[in-house]
Formats: sequence, structure tokens, C-alpha cells
Amino acid sequence: MLERVLNWLNSRPGFAVIGFVLGAIVSGPLGDFGSHLWQTFQSAVSPPTQTITLDFNASHACNQGVLTEIRKSFDDPRTPLTNGADMLTICDKEPLRTTRPSLPWDLAGRFKGCLVWRGAESGGLLLVRKSKAVCALPGDKGFICDGAEARQSLGNNAVGDAADAVETCPDDILRKFGFAS
Repeated sequence: MLERVLNWLNSRPGFAVIGFVLGAIVSGPLGDFGSHLWQTFQSAVSPPTQTITLDFNASHACNQGVLTEIRKSFDDPRTPLTNGADMLTICDKEPLRTTRPSLPWDLAGRFKGCLVWRGAESGGLLLVRKSKAVCALPGDKGFICDGAEARQSLGNNAVGDAADAVETCPDDILRKFGFAS
């Protein structure tokens, strides 16, 4: 019996199987150690990520909530704003504290009823056009996201497409956020 095992190990397929098993066992800890070394090196070389705070100023036409201006704070200011998100103004009483790399993700996470994050390569930030938290300014001047109403996710069906009409903002919403009605 021992002689058969030794003959099998001496054959080429035997060495391949043993080499594969040993490689799999050894590569896990070495890979984790390599990842740890790389992260340690990156944190030592690069400056720490600074926290930024966005105050959407839920009055005076929410002048600090214009998404095209907020995009300048993204790690990649070329991040796409699609489906009408390039014309969105976010109005909310609560500020958002985040970091530059997490900003698009955190915006979509906070305002689930207004924005969906699909990744920079897959459409960026998309406007949720079929949401009660989103309304259109009169005269095709853009859209408003009512931050307090946008906390609940509506699912992918609510995103719609650029051809879907967005309800016009009622006068009470325009007054609430300081837009001329």
C-alpha cells in the first residue's frame, strides 16, 4: 500500500495535486499579509482622508445643495450625473458628514428616494424620477430633492429614464425651500 502511494506521488499528476494543495494553503496567509503590507504602505505614504460636511441649507433656494457644485468635492469630479441628476438641488435640514471618496455613495445612501449610485463606470449618480421626494421646478429649471422625504428606497423601478416626466413642485414646497413660486 505504501509503495502505491509513493509511486503515485512520484508521478507528474501526483506532484501537481500536492503542489496545488500546498499552494492553496500557503497563498491565503501570504496574500493576506501582502494586502496588509500594501495598506500599511498606502496609509504611511498618503495623507489621511479628511472628513467633509455638506450643509444643504433647506432655505434660500437650497443654494448649497446644487449637485453639480457638490460634485466638485468628489474624489473624481468627472463622476457622471445622469437621468436628470445634473439638474438636481438637494434641500435638507441635516448636514451630511462624509469623506471625498465616499461622497457619491453616501449621498445616494442618505437620499435613497432621490439618488441611486451605480458606480462611476455604470452611470454614476442617477436621479430617481418616479419619487414623491423629487419634483420639477417650473419652467424646466431643474429638480428639487426634499431630503426629509427621500430617506426610503423605492427600488430600481422608481429610477425611470430621462423620458419620464417628473411632477411639478407644488407651491407649498417652493415656499418651504425659498424658491420663487
